[in-house]
Formats: sequence, C-alpha cells, structure tokens
Amino acid sequence: MNNIFLHNSLKAKDELFKIYNRPTNDIEYWHISDTDALFEYNKKKYSNSPHIKNYIDNPIEYRYNNYGMRTNDDFSLEGDGNVFLGCSHTFGIGHYLENTWSYKLHKKIGGKFYNISEPGSGIDIQYEYLKYFKNKIKFKNLFHFFPDECFVRFDERIVSHFPNYDELKNVVYMYFNFINNLCDEIGVNYYLITKSFHDVANINPFHENLTPARDLRHYYVEEHDEIVDLFYTKFLNKETYKSKYVKLNQLRKLI
Repeated sequence: MNNIFLHNSLKAKDELFKIYNRPTNDIEYWHISDTDALFEYNKKKYSNSPHIKNYIDNPIEYRYNNYGMRTNDDFSLEGDGNVFLGCSHTFGIGHYLENTWSYKLHKKIGGKFYNISEPGSGIDIQYEYLKYFKNKIKFKNLFHFFPDECFVRFDERIVSHFPNYDELKNVVYMYFNFINNLCDEIGVNYYLITKSFHDVANINPFHENLTPARDLRHYYVEEHDEIVDLFYTKFLNKETYKSKYVKLNQLRKLI
C-alpha cells in the first residue's frame, strides 16, 4: 500500500508517536482544551454555575499508565481486557474518568480497561494506534466511537488527494474495513458507533439536568451515558461492524 494511508506514527521500530506527548505513570491536571487559563476565564464568566463550582472543589485528574494513556490499567499481556478507541470524547477531556462513556462501559462488561484513545485524532491515527497496541495487550472486544467531527481529521497528504467530504467519507470507511479485518485476524469483536450528539459550541454551564465538561467544549455527562447504552445494546446483541464496499476510483491509484 502506498504510504499515503499510513500516518507517520511509527517513528522508529516499536516507537509510537502521540499527538500530545503525555508523561507515563503520572498525573496531569489540565490537558489540551481543558486548560487552566480557560477554566479561570469560565470561573469569572460563569461564577454562579454549580457545575463550575463543583470543578473548583473537586479538580479533575488525568492519570496515565505506562504508555501515557488515560487508564489505571498498565498495558501488558497479563489478563484479558477490552479496547476503547476514539478521540477526546473517549479519552474524556474535561471529565472525571468515571464519568466517561468508555470507563462506564468498561465497568459494565468487566476486564482490563485498555483506553487507547487520542484527543484530536482522526481515523488514520486511530488505526495506527490499534496496530501498535494489538500485540501488547490481550483483548476480546474493540469499542470505537467516531463522531462526525472525526471524519475530516486526516493527514494533509490524504486531504490533498480527496478534497471533498464524500470522498473523505469513503476513505474513512476504507479504514473502518481495515480495522475490521485486523479484528477478524486476531479474533476480536469490533463495535462501531458514528453518531454525534449536541453542538459542542453551545454548552450551557447552568444546565439544570445535564452536567457539562469542565472546559465547556465536550459532551455532557448524560450524553456519555447515551453512548454507553448504544454500545451495550450492540454488545449484548453481538451487533459487530460489517465491512462495507468502498467505491475506489481515485483510491485505486494510491493503493
């Protein structure tokens, strides 16, 4: 395959490039859009928000494992688990870990919590992460959340070849097929959800029924609960992803 479809994630043998170089076996209190400066701004602007007050009294911790991933489980070949793949919504930017859909689903189904999500990532990087970690952990299921905004996150080389959205969607589905094929090879169930939720630009810091993320830029906690329900239903019914035919056209020239 022409390496237009291979993100430059593997800099050297057995070395993974992360978009954000998080420390291993450590804790951060701010990450990406969830910054100290933004929180200070929101504290002043929404000083009467009960949600903001809660985050003041109960700071968020981003706790990382031996690979700098947001999970309490170190990655090893000891014990079976489940992989959670996606962007900042799966990572849990702006949320306590226990409020994220990935962690809540993990608690429902058991096993090790192998969260290999990366904030700001698109399908090409997510695929590379899965390839990198597939031989470093044992897992039975892959839960992949891929909302609308991820469809346009690509290496610039890919975007230059496929400038319109419909073509990029075909490339995304080609990657879904790659992931599905990889899962078939190693005997893993692949569950995919591509549904998006509210407009993250219009978060209400005073909402009486919904709990916003600390940065006011990510899903409400209750929307994470909806994602849990969607995945859990698929899991119970064994509704795994089925590869779709992708019309190649220009893709054929690049493979």
